[in-house]
Amino acid sequence: MHYFTKLDSGIDVAPLVAALDAHPELWDANGFRKNGQGTPHARMSDIWVRYNDVAPYAARGDYAGFNDAHVPIWYPAYDVLRAALDPLLFPLMQRVSGEMLGGILITRIPAGEAIAPHVDRGWHVEYYDKFYLSLRSAPGAIFQCGDEFINPEPGDLYHFDNRLEHWVKNESDSDRMTLIVCIRADRRRWSPC
Repeated sequence: MHYFTKLDSGIDVAPLVAALDAHPELWDANGFRKNGQGTPHARMSDIWVRYNDVAPYAARGDYAGFNDAHVPIWYPAYDVLRAALDPLLFPLMQRVSGEMLGGILITRIPAGEAIAPHVDRGWHVEYYDKFYLSLRSAPGAIFQCGDEFINPEPGDLYHFDNRLEHWVKNESDSDRMTLIVCIRADRRRWSPC
């Protein structure tokens, strides 16, 4: 495959999935990605774990510059999910010789919904590599780029270049959940499984 690089499988994601199921109030606490005009993410839900501090932008009602260079902060969801997240995040940082931990999101695409085709752009995309850890997935939850696609099983970890057009269709009968971790990493120091 050219677009997807499988790094691992069989990672124990059950504690994080259980924590997410126990805390439904965490979903969509920040609507920036889901509710923006023309967003490809309108039909999914997310949890912001780490990113730029949204508070000063929300206070002034102007989000200009929100995606510019920044040092990310931990969002309140991290405090709730920390015990389940840390055993996933920091081994991944070590696995890819991470130099800086960037944005962290958890996404949920309901059965029958999708993320529309799009290309991610901006400083964050250019500065970090993006890693996807499947938390919940079933046959028919397809992540596609070009003519390639994956339907990962829970515990599968992939690297993906999100500067290429990509989309997700969840034609399964259950939610598709993914932990997205952005890491500044030197690709010369990590390799696929």
